[in-house]
Amino acid sequence: MTAHWGVPDPAAAEGSEAERHFAFAEAYRMLNNRISIFTSLPMTSLDKLALQRRLDEIGRNTPTAG
Repeated sequence: MTAHWGVPDPAAAEGSEAERHFAFAEAYRMLNNRISIFTSLPMTSLDKLALQRRLDEIGRNTPTAG
């Protein structure tokens, strides 16, 4: 089972030191939120297809910066 939860590359961020720091903090926040949602899923009650749909939804429904 795979899912692509793309986030903007914080290493490519430009601007002041504070703006670059924010880019890393935002990438962390987005991934942490998605992982928290994932670990809260009722794994034992989801079949493989339902789990894949939920993984895809997590990636789509979490706003990305930019």
